[in-house]
Amino acid sequence: MSLIFTSNTQDEYAELNLGIENPSDYHNHLTSPLEVKPDSQIAVQSVKISRKNVWKLEDAKQMLYYFGRPLQTAPAVQLEDVTSRPKLVEIPKGTYNHTQFADALETQMKLMKVSPALCDANGVNNMQVNTSFVGAEFKGFEISCSQNGSTYVTPAIQTTSRADVVVATTLPTRPTSDGFTYGAGGKTGVFDRTTGDAGAGDINDGLCCGILPDFPLGIGEGSSFITDLQGASYDITIGQNGNASWVVGLTRPTVQLLDFGPDIGIAPQGFETEAFMPHFFDYVAIFSAQNGSRSASAVEGHLKLYQGSYLSDADGKPVPDSYKLHEILYYGGTNQPAVPYTNANFNGSATTQFIKVEWQIHGDEVRLNLKTRAGDTTRVITTAFNAEQARCFKPTTDFTTALYPKLILAHDNTTLTVEAFTSYQYTLLGAETYKYPTYLGYDGADMSGGTYTVGDSSYANEISYVSSLMKRPVSIAGDVVVVGQAKSWARQGISVIKPPDTTYGQMLPETVSATNTLTFQGLGATTDGVDYEHLLVLEDTTPAGGGGIGNYFSENCNIGRALGFPDISVLNQRYGTLSLSDKQVLWVSGQVPQGQGVHSAFVRLSNLTQRSYNATKNSVSKMLYHIPRFTNDGRQFGELFFEVSERTYVDIGNTDSFMLNQFQVSICDKNEKIADDLEKDTIVVFHIRSKADAGKYS
Repeated sequence: MSLIFTSNTQDEYAELNLGIENPSDYHNHLTSPLEVKPDSQIAVQSVKISRKNVWKLEDAKQMLYYFGRPLQTAPAVQLEDVTSRPKLVEIPKGTYNHTQFADALETQMKLMKVSPALCDANGVNNMQVNTSFVGAEFKGFEISCSQNGSTYVTPAIQTTSRADVVVATTLPTRPTSDGFTYGAGGKTGVFDRTTGDAGAGDINDGLCCGILPDFPLGIGEGSSFITDLQGASYDITIGQNGNASWVVGLTRPTVQLLDFGPDIGIAPQGFETEAFMPHFFDYVAIFSAQNGSRSASAVEGHLKLYQGSYLSDADGKPVPDSYKLHEILYYGGTNQPAVPYTNANFNGSATTQFIKVEWQIHGDEVRLNLKTRAGDTTRVITTAFNAEQARCFKPTTDFTTALYPKLILAHDNTTLTVEAFTSYQYTLLGAETYKYPTYLGYDGADMSGGTYTVGDSSYANEISYVSSLMKRPVSIAGDVVVVGQAKSWARQGISVIKPPDTTYGQMLPETVSATNTLTFQGLGATTDGVDYEHLLVLEDTTPAGGGGIGNYFSENCNIGRALGFPDISVLNQRYGTLSLSDKQVLWVSGQVPQGQGVHSAFVRLSNLTQRSYNATKNSVSKMLYHIPRFTNDGRQFGELFFEVSERTYVDIGNTDSFMLNQFQVSICDKNEKIADDLEKDTIVVFHIRSKADAGKYS
């Protein structure tokens, strides 16, 4: 009987770890051949390997990123009670070492379409994933998420514009709305109506409506969108009592995608325009002059405020066909003026008259101010004055964190001037910004074909999944090509979740009541950031018995162990370290992460005549030993040693003696494929005996 020691590392080939040095497939040679007696048997005595800590993903790994008010079971908070929505992060199947795994996770997190408040000055989200080491020993991952606060809020004036309606439609009838110029002739920030008004000057003629898409409005106390109204509300050509109609509002990033049907892209699906305003807004101030006239006798115009929303019934469900512009009452309530503001408040030369309108976003609260000729500010919509649902704007949602200016003028040769605009991004030569979606290259006759580029917002990404917008009917050739689409949590067949537009605070009650009030998530106490939490959903959170309470609908999440959090389903901020200075949460692996998908391995000796049987392959095999996944102390990575407690001998099948001078050793999987997760030294010790010696020695 003989013990044979084999190893992939040989002095003459040291440090190569390839070819005959491959730790999973190597050859050894004996300078003095070994005589193998007739009727001999062979068994594996021991195995030493060094297994890489790799992630072998046969299927994608998923988790959810969530920025908002955390869900919980007590007190009950479910998705319909909040305005945020999870983002799906999916690591593709494949084999990764720890560095590659961290890079893949960060790459996928950076593909998420998130709020501009979570993006840096180049429009790239702030998510980071790094590896953690103590010396040369891998200890886990470091995952960080942060928001800007006011870090990147920079005064800037939008320089480009786009028409709301670029191709006229017939079902319903909508003219193109490109009857304006913006910034023409070096007049920075000036929005000028160029289409004649035939003396009527109606704000609802649909001929002049533009969006400023350079970058979205920032969030914070010092961020604002200010529009000077004097070129519209105070018509110096006909006297101080003259007036004109104007509209200044905010919209989610919409793009016309069709030339037929109610859902052409310029409004969310289901939104219905009305006669007084043929365009969609999320939030809007409309100053309507009497009969649309600019004559000196028209002195009874009024300012009204609206939001795009559903009405809700007594059970909190959306009223059918109610997704429209609904008035928000800034007058007639506590701390409010008794009646709407009129021409007298906007036209004339008095220092108390309003000449500017200002929009602000404070956390998830949208506010409106008016500024006087003397420079004083009058707060019009703010929960500091009145928090009744009918008297304050809806909270921002996952669909409305990116809001853009939208302007309308009723009369030719009138202007609105964007005086100030603050955002996280600003235009620099060669620099990327938080991108508005685009639709280019379509056929001008029927808007077929073309390319829809998603941009960076959650809403624009969700629109890319709407088949009625992206797929053309059989009668029209040329579907839309979608570029930049991110994976969507909401598009996984989940049908029980309310979309953001029908969640907390979004729908106005049918009956105005002082008891219906809203609570907003404002700015953090010590930061300028939104008072939301970052969290990661690592494993399924479905409560016992199902249901939506505290449920992120994360049935496919399965990444906790791989990240070093084997016992945590929802990684919220209490598991991390908060840094208020940069509004960041940092999570560090609680345990050394274990690579996923490590399979059983087998020792195979290819150059002898022994026979075993691999039922998986339905074939004869040369495998001799099954290497366990775990050592006795529970380890499955690094240097591992396995000693056989009771050897299993396999007949070599030799009837005569023969001389043995080489060993072709491989470590393979159940499909006889060479293992690809070994490194450094592999040592396999074999024991050969004759059958006649069986039982003589232990």
